[in-house]
Amino acid sequence: MSVAVFLQGPHGPFFAKLAKRLSQRGVITHKINLNGGDRYFGWADFQSDFGGCEGDWSSFFRAYLLEHSVEAVFVYGDCRSYHSKARAVCESLNIAFAVFEEGYLRPDFVTLEWGGVNAFSEVNWSREAIERYEPSGRQPGLPVGQTFWHRACFAIGYYAAMRLANSRFPQYHHHRNRDWKAEAICWLRSFARKALYKATERSLTPRLVGEFSRRFFLFPLQTRDDFQLREHSDLLSIENAIDGVLKSFAENAPNDAVIVIKHHPMDRGFCHYQKLIDILEVRYSIQGRVIYCHDLHLPTLLDHTLGVVTINSTVGISALLHKVPTKVLGRALYDMPGLTHQGVLSSFWSEPAAVDFTLFQRFHTYLYEQTQVDGSFSRAARLTIDGVAKRLQGVAVGGSLFGLSGASSKDAS
Repeated sequence: MSVAVFLQGPHGPFFAKLAKRLSQRGVITHKINLNGGDRYFGWADFQSDFGGCEGDWSSFFRAYLLEHSVEAVFVYGDCRSYHSKARAVCESLNIAFAVFEEGYLRPDFVTLEWGGVNAFSEVNWSREAIERYEPSGRQPGLPVGQTFWHRACFAIGYYAAMRLANSRFPQYHHHRNRDWKAEAICWLRSFARKALYKATERSLTPRLVGEFSRRFFLFPLQTRDDFQLREHSDLLSIENAIDGVLKSFAENAPNDAVIVIKHHPMDRGFCHYQKLIDILEVRYSIQGRVIYCHDLHLPTLLDHTLGVVTINSTVGISALLHKVPTKVLGRALYDMPGLTHQGVLSSFWSEPAAVDFTLFQRFHTYLYEQTQVDGSFSRAARLTIDGVAKRLQGVAVGGSLFGLSGASSKDAS
């Protein structure tokens, strides 16, 4: 019988529901909890707590995999320190490593890849592979809808449980350097700011689609602690990125151009960059040419922008969908000739490379069919887990793992 291990998942019960589904389909499931939040939301046939120091994690994990004859490991995100070490152990033992992440295509999709995601993806992303790919004709499911409130509540519950069980996991180091109280306060602040910006930014959209239409560039920010910044770019911080982009814009963009800096919605309550932007506007003599916003409708902005500059946001894929010239500052799987601007940033402002939309359509289909699952982690769990089970059906991992044939009558939602 096949054996799978779950490590940290997205906030909420998604991994627990997936473990139940696999268990009902004949897979022996294990869950290793690294903190109280993992335990609170966790479920598996067998659960274990790792309370040791991070330096002992690799040896513990290796021994666990060997003791239980594990054939696959499931994680959310491949750059967390514990997961990065787990991936190395799995590679050394030839054990399948399945990585979930937020969808490359958003909303309404999640990512599932074997081995790694983003710049660590093991899919062949060459233009040749994309152009010779024969689509299966798979069609997206129904939209999931808004997930903000679900995600926020799950996050608050996760960090509260992590704090309450701190004595059981005293040596755990989280990948975000905030305690549970700071996390809760930031999410509450996010709720308040969401309402505030809805009122205060109401006048911005008419200006951007009217006065500034085809005169502004868009720079969507990553979250402050995003691994796209920390692992998949050479930038030091969001502040460093804002400084570099505004300096380049000031020196090279047309004098009548404006740049719109859009804050990441999931970082709304955690940080604010207005003071920095005010300083840089004066430093680079671009007062009045920078607009800082939070919750404007992205598709509307894309319909009226001259171009998008991104570190490695999924907004970049959305921009290409809207045929908007795009410059990537980090390492992104869609950063290739024909799709994105391949020159230096300074050349982008005056001569942005056009999007080969035929290539993009093939890329989009390839991306969807190779890596995406319909649904979300926080809503429509049945839809998402059905999609994951279908992706796993018949996958040859460790001999017979996930050689699932048909749905069980006991499949969980």
